[in-house]
Amino acid sequence: MLKGRGIQPSPTTASSVAKTLALSDTNLKELIRQAVTEAINPFIARLNSLDEKIVNCQSTTTSNLNKIAEMEISTQQNRTEIKAVKRQVKSLENQVIELQIEKAKTLLRVQNFPEEAGENLRPKMAEFLAQLAGKKDKELLYEITAAFRVSSAYVSKHSLPREIFVCFSS
Repeated sequence: MLKGRGIQPSPTTASSVAKTLALSDTNLKELIRQAVTEAINPFIARLNSLDEKIVNCQSTTTSNLNKIAEMEISTQQNRTEIKAVKRQVKSLENQVIELQIEKAKTLLRVQNFPEEAGENLRPKMAEFLAQLAGKKDKELLYEITAAFRVSSAYVSKHSLPREIFVCFSS
């Protein structure tokens, strides 16, 4: 373009322009690099923060999984202990039932038997039970170890004779 006007570019001018362009090109590249770095740095910091949070979440998850595993083991142990306790309770219930049966064999409760002042219940009960069982009253008198009256709220409330408990030898 300059040739057409009659002006000749000097060799020093062309080289200085080339140097200026080269410098501006490197400066421009550096400026772009700096601008991109400045724009990306907050995102990199945010990503690093997110990475830390992910690591924290993973460690918390691992810790929670370990706790769950421990709880499962503890729960299983508790279940076996509960089963053992249930077996013991069942055994004790059976023993109580057996004792109640044994007690029922040796203890008789009689209701609505008329009361008399100064009564001796043992011979009266031997006579009464002998009539029911078809035995001699002397045989039953030896088998009866005790006979006594017991008062209850129901009996007192309804003005009934007190109950009689008859204990037999085993």
